[in-house]
Amino acid sequence: MSQAGSLFGPDAARFIGMIDQLELSSRKTRYTFTSTEEYERIIRSEPSRGIQIYWGEILARAHLTAVTAILRSRHWIVAVISAARDKNLLAFAAAFRGLIESAADASTAFRSIPGTLARYHSQISSALSGDLGRTFFDVSHIEDELIHFSHARHLTKPELATAPPSHSALRISDYIETLDKGQVTEVIKLYRTLCDLTHPGASSVWMWLSPVNELEFDLAADQDDSVISHFLAEYRKTFLELLMFAFNPAIVTLSVLNYFPMTQFHVPQLLSWNLSGIPLWQKCQKDLKGVRPHVRAPLKVVKPIRH
Repeated sequence: MSQAGSLFGPDAARFIGMIDQLELSSRKTRYTFTSTEEYERIIRSEPSRGIQIYWGEILARAHLTAVTAILRSRHWIVAVISAARDKNLLAFAAAFRGLIESAADASTAFRSIPGTLARYHSQISSALSGDLGRTFFDVSHIEDELIHFSHARHLTKPELATAPPSHSALRISDYIETLDKGQVTEVIKLYRTLCDLTHPGASSVWMWLSPVNELEFDLAADQDDSVISHFLAEYRKTFLELLMFAFNPAIVTLSVLNYFPMTQFHVPQLLSWNLSGIPLWQKCQKDLKGVRPHVRAPLKVVKPIRH
C-alpha cells in the first residue's frame, strides 16, 4: 500500500487500505435464485412464501452487485499500480480508463438501491419473515437496476429479440455522464485522453517521439515514466473522487444490508465505519432511525473518504 500512497497520495492509499481490510475477496457466499417457472408456481400456491423468496433474492442481488463492484474496481487499481511500476503508459491508460468505467457503472447501478432498501426496511423484513401475507409492493425499478449491473452487455441480434431491456448495455457515455454530473474533476477530459492512447489515436504515436523543431523529431522510447507521472500529478484529485464513486455507493448498500436478518450478506466491519459524511448514507440513516443492525459492530471507528 506504500506504493499506492506514493502514486495517489495518502488519502487515496488510506481508503484503498480500508477497502482491503473488509477482505471481501475471501468471503464464501453462494447466491441461489429460483427459476421463473418455479417462482410463478410458488407465488400462485403460496403467496407469502413467494414474496419471501422475492425479497431474499433482491437482497442477494444487492449484495452480489455491491461486492463485485468493489472487487472489480479494486482490480483495476491493482492494474494501474502495476502499469505505473512497469513504466508502461499504454497499460496504464487502459487500466485507468477501466477504473473510470467501473466507477461509472457502479455509481449508475446504485442510484436507487440502498435508499429503497432502507426506506422499505420494515416491509422487507416482514416479507423475509413470512409475515407480509399477500401484500406485494412494486420496486421493479431496483430489480431492473440490479439485473442490469450483472447482465447488461452488447446484445447479439438473436438476443435482441428475446432479452429483457435490463440486459442491454447503455452507451459508455451514458455511464460516464453519471460521474460528470457528480462533478468528478475533469473526468471527461481525462477519459478522452486515455481513450486516445488506447484506441489508438495520435497520442499513442507521439508518445514515442520527441520534437527537435517543427520538422524534426527524435525517436524517444523512454517517455512512459514521465507521462505517467504527469497524469498522476494532474489528475490526483480526479483519482480520489473516482474512488468515492467506485466504492462509497456499494459500501452504503452493504451497510444497509447489515440491518436485515440475512447473516450471509452481513459485513460486520462496516459498522465501525463512520459514514456520516456521505450524503447517501445520511438519507438511508434517516429511514433506518430506530432500527438496530443484525450484527455487532467492532469497537474501533474509522472514517472513509466523504462523498
